[in-house]
Amino acid sequence: MKARPLAALVWTLLLAVPSSAHADAAPLAETLSGEAKAEYESAKLLYGNGDFSTALLKFSAAHDKSGDPRLLWNMAACEKSLRRYARALSLLRAYVADTTGRVSDGERAEANELIRVMEQLTTKLRVTVSEPGAEVSVDDEVVGTSPVEPFVIDLGTRKLRARKAGFRDATKEIATTGGPEVVVDLVLTKVVHEGRVVVKAGARDAISVDGKLLGTGSWSGVIPSGGHTLRVTAPNMRPYQAEILVSDDQTREIAVTLEPESTRLPTWAWIAGGVLATSGLAIGGYFVFRQEPTYEGPSGNLSPGIVQASRPIRWR
Repeated sequence: MKARPLAALVWTLLLAVPSSAHADAAPLAETLSGEAKAEYESAKLLYGNGDFSTALLKFSAAHDKSGDPRLLWNMAACEKSLRRYARALSLLRAYVADTTGRVSDGERAEANELIRVMEQLTTKLRVTVSEPGAEVSVDDEVVGTSPVEPFVIDLGTRKLRARKAGFRDATKEIATTGGPEVVVDLVLTKVVHEGRVVVKAGARDAISVDGKLLGTGSWSGVIPSGGHTLRVTAPNMRPYQAEILVSDDQTREIAVTLEPESTRLPTWAWIAGGVLATSGLAIGGYFVFRQEPTYEGPSGNLSPGIVQASRPIRWR
């Protein structure tokens, strides 16, 4: 088969909606039936209107329902129109590898010629990851789990990412302009749940965290994330104690200034004493200034102010 110019080949792919380029093969419109045919007809209309993304979905649905490998060519046409050449190549290679007999030798030869041309728009990428079992993605699309086999990507700027639980994501942006292969190493670092604390206090102040003496005057160190008790003490000074929360990769700076211990009675003692003194004065004043009550009832034969009852008192 005589090779066509590049422009002609690309144009052939762009207009690849027709079912077959060979008269000896029945068109897809005649061999498809039911839902597969309906999806195929809708895809042709969408492709003709320039809606390549939706057309791709419809062609894919028709392929899933019918299994006809010729639809791979149509799907590759949509990917090419979306400038996703690596995906188009993958579909074309699957189209060429068909063993059902529905793809003719002439169609296979034409596809191989187009593959050789489109390979110039892609490159092979080899990604190595420091940890096995990491999810590898290109432009936010997952391509596999490390270790991954080399795969084809489009030329241009690509964003790579490796992700694994318990590790920080490893990302790298590369600009590919062609060549047989590009090698990229992604290194994952283990997540450590800890943060740094910096304490600045007086020259003689002892600094403790969770009951452990760590330094005098100032201290800086890494401790596990979470809650901790910070205590700063010095002779003849009021102790300082506080609960601090340390987050991953956080640096906390804490300045502490201790106050001298007071020789006077604490405030609570003065307040309590004042209350007691006031209470004492009030009680004393009550007895000093209280007037004796006067009795205005009948006189009796007992002590003054008490009347002898004429009958026994019955308590209820």
